[in-house]
Amino acid sequence: MTRNESPSAVATLGERVRRLRLAAGLTQTDLAARAGMASGAISMIENGRFDADADDIASLSDVLDCDPAYLLKAWPVDFDRPKLRAYADAPQRVVDRTMFDSVAAVEVIRAANLRVMPVSVPVFDGDLNDDDAIDRIAADTRTAAGLTSTQVIPSVIRAAERLGCLVLPLDGELGRHLGMSLTVDGTPVIRVARPSRDPESDLPGDRQRFTVAHELGHLVLHAGATQPAAPAEAARMEREANRFAAAFLVPGDSALEDLHHAGGRVTLGTMATLKQKWGYSIKAFVFRFRELGVIDEAQARSLYKQISARRWNRDEPFRPGNESAVWLKKALRERFPGPSGHDQAAEASGLGARYLSRWLDWEPTGTAMPAGELTVLPIREVARPAPKGPARIARLPVRPDPHADDNRQTPY
Repeated sequence: MTRNESPSAVATLGERVRRLRLAAGLTQTDLAARAGMASGAISMIENGRFDADADDIASLSDVLDCDPAYLLKAWPVDFDRPKLRAYADAPQRVVDRTMFDSVAAVEVIRAANLRVMPVSVPVFDGDLNDDDAIDRIAADTRTAAGLTSTQVIPSVIRAAERLGCLVLPLDGELGRHLGMSLTVDGTPVIRVARPSRDPESDLPGDRQRFTVAHELGHLVLHAGATQPAAPAEAARMEREANRFAAAFLVPGDSALEDLHHAGGRVTLGTMATLKQKWGYSIKAFVFRFRELGVIDEAQARSLYKQISARRWNRDEPFRPGNESAVWLKKALRERFPGPSGHDQAAEASGLGARYLSRWLDWEPTGTAMPAGELTVLPIREVARPAPKGPARIARLPVRPDPHADDNRQTPY
């Protein structure tokens, strides 16, 4: 850009710099220092008050790993911010990095002209206070993903991709959260943490599956919703997404039927058997059977105590394998076949190849854990005996608990 270009061009440059800076996790001071520019120059550029010259743009593009032309290209983009105040426990810098990195990923897909999956994520228009309505939209979402009502989901990430979601790995946790979801120019994006070789930071496969389903729940249930203004509203949205995730992963009738064939008693042993089939944690099954009315709050608390006594809160037995996304890798290979495909895609988009490498990296992080510590099982189908009669399994009555809303635990 020359010093005689229009204010609109300057504004475009500023917004592009701001997005990539945040996606890189840099402060304005960081970027200025690395680009060899005066302190405060980045703030002025981002706010359209500084006419950057060609040398400035070249320095910025070098630090941000993009072509100079990328910073000058107008690309208006519409995206929503993550919905939850719960992200307040994560540094805003980390939240912004994830959000603007996701925006950059969608732009690369468009610029590289990758063949995309049509978006078929259902949009909920019912009453969020109606748990049965949430169960029904979860069933509709399974159908849209090509799943039957009783089918175990082999890969939740692949199911989300079939719905048109872009699923990308997170570089790290967002406070207490292992995932994030947003919509960028009509593309639903789900970010989910990767597993780790460090036992203290590891992500079990069942929790990863639940996280993806939970974020899919936000996309289905809260499309177009504004960020909640109060913690109570944020907690309500979290509960709704948890309800969706449970119904999406383990439909209620199937859970009840499996419990019936396992003897009808909710025990840790029974739930461990169900976990091996559904890839759904034992602790989450306690929550699920409480939701379905099979056990009451007192029984749930007793089971949670048993889980804690066995030190299963972080490391349950019968661990399902972790999942990874495949769509982006396949789309890149199809569009740019050959060993230089990533470089060609990077050139087409104007961003460095390291962006693509990061979005495709699902390898565990950290250092290796001791061998033989965990048993990793694939998600498997388990044949059920034929039902003895045509009647559906009835939900068992439970005593109303006046404090249930105050004491309900989350699945994780």
